[in-house]
Amino acid sequence: MTKSFRVIQYDTTHYSSLKPVIKELELMLQKNSLPKVNGMLYDVLRVLAKREKDDFKPHSIIDLVAEFGDKEGQYPEEVRAIKNYLLTLDVDTIITPVRKITDFIQEDLVATSPGFLGSFVPRIQSLDNEHRKITNTPVKGTTGMLKLAVIGLMGILIVGGLFYANEQGIFDGVSEFTESMSTMGDGLGGIPSPTQGFVTPGATDFSDTAIQAKYSPEELKVAVNNGEVDYNKLSSNMKEMLEDVEIEE
Repeated sequence: MTKSFRVIQYDTTHYSSLKPVIKELELMLQKNSLPKVNGMLYDVLRVLAKREKDDFKPHSIIDLVAEFGDKEGQYPEEVRAIKNYLLTLDVDTIITPVRKITDFIQEDLVATSPGFLGSFVPRIQSLDNEHRKITNTPVKGTTGMLKLAVIGLMGILIVGGLFYANEQGIFDGVSEFTESMSTMGDGLGGIPSPTQGFVTPGATDFSDTAIQAKYSPEELKVAVNNGEVDYNKLSSNMKEMLEDVEIEE
């Protein structure tokens, strides 16, 4: 009577011992009058399992149908199929917990997709390429864009400042100076060389040859004193010569 013992249940169609959760699955289906578990029923049970708390409360199928009805606009085909399936169950309430059962189905019964091995190698290659891009692609900062933005802002400010200054008449003096520079060539035509006086086309010739042909040193001195000849337009040679000329009064 004091010896411990254990009971192991075996099924002739199974290679290992049956888990107690299989019996729970059987009792759950019986108590709730549910059909055999298929993909649709498993999806419904998994939704209910996510809502279970430690303090178990029966699941309302009617409330679940109404909740799926609110989401029919987002997933019309899937929601319509689940609603139709729930209505065909003719069950209002699930009175037993289902979380342990759905975990068992997910871990032990749901088989891996047969196409997993076929897509395994391409998936690894894709992940490897993405990993290389992430680890090898240089991270480019926003410094370049920031420089362009600053340069563009400076250009706008400069153009705006020049426009405002022009409206205020600040550049009127510059325009007048530019116009005077365009006519400077006419005024510079008579600038003398160090040995020659002013030669202005159409005016008095102040070159040394013309002055010497027209005036003697004494007459030139008198003409300069009387203001007939502009002393400043004479060449340096003529000016030095006039310094040595003396006129008798």
